[in-house]
Amino acid sequence: MSSTSLIRMGILCLAAIVALSGCARTLDRRTGYLQLIRPDQRPPMVMARSEADSLYGAIEESARGDGIAESRRPQLESLVRRFAPTLVLPQGDDVSREGRRYQLLPTDPRLFGDTLRLDQITTAPYRFSHSRAIAIRATSPESLVQLLESALEYQSATDELAVWYFDFPGDSPREWWDAYARLRSGPDSVAWSLPTVWAHPSVEAGGRIVLQYWYFYPFNDYLGNHEGDWEHVNVVATASGDSIEEVHYFFHNRSVRLPHGDYKPELVDGTHPVVHVGGRANDLVNIPMRLFKGEKNAGSHGNYPYPGEWEAAAGLGHTESVSEADADSTRIVDHSRFQIVLTPEPSRIDYRRNPEVLRECVWLLLPVRWGFPSAPSLGGAFRMIDVGNRAPFGPAYNSGWNRPAPGLGYPSFNVRRVPRVQSYLEDLVQPWYYLYAFRYPRIVSDARGLMERRELERLGLGPRSGWAERGVGSTIFGAHVAYPSGRFDEGYRNSTGFLLWRNFWIKARAGGFELLGGYQRFRSNEQGAGTFFVYPIVAQAVLRGPEGRVRPFASLGVGAYGWESRQRVPGTDYRALHSGWGLGRNAAVGLEYYLRPKLALEVSLRFHDAEGPSDATGMDDRRLRFTTLWVGHYLRL
Repeated sequence: MSSTSLIRMGILCLAAIVALSGCARTLDRRTGYLQLIRPDQRPPMVMARSEADSLYGAIEESARGDGIAESRRPQLESLVRRFAPTLVLPQGDDVSREGRRYQLLPTDPRLFGDTLRLDQITTAPYRFSHSRAIAIRATSPESLVQLLESALEYQSATDELAVWYFDFPGDSPREWWDAYARLRSGPDSVAWSLPTVWAHPSVEAGGRIVLQYWYFYPFNDYLGNHEGDWEHVNVVATASGDSIEEVHYFFHNRSVRLPHGDYKPELVDGTHPVVHVGGRANDLVNIPMRLFKGEKNAGSHGNYPYPGEWEAAAGLGHTESVSEADADSTRIVDHSRFQIVLTPEPSRIDYRRNPEVLRECVWLLLPVRWGFPSAPSLGGAFRMIDVGNRAPFGPAYNSGWNRPAPGLGYPSFNVRRVPRVQSYLEDLVQPWYYLYAFRYPRIVSDARGLMERRELERLGLGPRSGWAERGVGSTIFGAHVAYPSGRFDEGYRNSTGFLLWRNFWIKARAGGFELLGGYQRFRSNEQGAGTFFVYPIVAQAVLRGPEGRVRPFASLGVGAYGWESRQRVPGTDYRALHSGWGLGRNAAVGLEYYLRPKLALEVSLRFHDAEGPSDATGMDDRRLRFTTLWVGHYLRL
């Protein structure tokens, strides 16, 4: 769990209410997206390296006009088939119709992109004007050229803009699934049932050939719903072309590059990577959205190397559950089942001299959104920046096009499996983590060894340490036990608190300085005779051990100790109330066990000695002495 976990939980609690109340639909579907996106902005097309000429051959040798020399085409087609991945699709990302179940498959995007829609938007006043539709397949090649060049024009008109997009039937996940079931069981069922991948060879800076496999899903029914979903995997072959050197997996603007250390890609027949497709987010909003809104929240479609619980891998830093293969054959899409489309380099497509090539390539070149611009989603409800509710642009406009991992838009997720025993023990001491408790394997991103610690701190990949450290510790999600000593022990028994029951302790740390406060409730040894409260406010100096998973510390502090005595008056139902303040001191030793880079389970033993009450409270000694055992959490900010 990242340092923003507590904030995230609050956001998700509020989001659950929003999801149930239907606030995600408060914006009109036709015009509401204009409040969330800028119609005049789109990403640039990613160009190819000059080395692409050696890969694709001379452009003039391309009879089809797609920039692939005919002498190279059979070799490239064989290459992309040889290393095509096998997919393990997620559990629950399916729909049933008339007794048959249809798994959502990566499909041919040209089926989805049959009709191009243009929403005309006036700029002053800024509002929706009208819409028109263009049937791509029925448009002549010459008209496609004009359409494409108009779309690629960076200048905009003064009075009007156009939002370009393809559209899938339906306005919400429930309706998308209904439409998908009709397509899979209707007259075009064969085409929609054929798994398809766009395979694009590219060249790395060092000259290695990288094969990019781009998968298109008609929609994404996840916490961040959106129409159209492009995901990809890179396969780097050895120089001989007979085996795999590396595999790059991309998910949620993160990436994994294998092999790395002891972690290797899972392969079939030595040349076909196994890719586990995400996944479900077992967050607070998951069950309410499934029950009340008809959503499945089971298919993020990110590409992962292994099944398991991927911590902080998805949006808002939450964990994604990636399922392993099982007896359900519909979830396993073998590489041999795919329709593999050799995808050229956009900058090499000579559509001006060969307009006919656009009948096959216009989908790659158009800078359009693959889906209605913005779908009903948590991001749309809060009108936030894009958190998964907006339809993506095509592969050539994705920051991962022609680029290896890690890179622009896809920082590294450095895989580390948490050992099983450690994982289970940590689950036991994280009350907010119950949705994932005892799920295994648990996979986290390990930034250790990547760079110097100061650089990790500067980039936010590591918590600040030394005098720059800031943090908060508390027993809100823990326990606190106090043991009276001396004369205090004669009148009062041990005090045990859990969460906020009978105690509350909190501390704030800045560098080597801490401020401690809270209260502890003690009951009299005689049943019902009285209660005693202690509430100190203490400033203390802290000495910490070196950075590590386990970090010892010691502290010494002085401050004001408040107290309040509530004693029953003998023979009556009344209680005598006495209160006061006195100077006190404390000393502590403890351990911080880091569950996450910024979150630790803290166990500490602290001795308190302070000026106490007078004889009026029934205590013979004016000293309050007690020892406390703190089991709580410490969060580095």
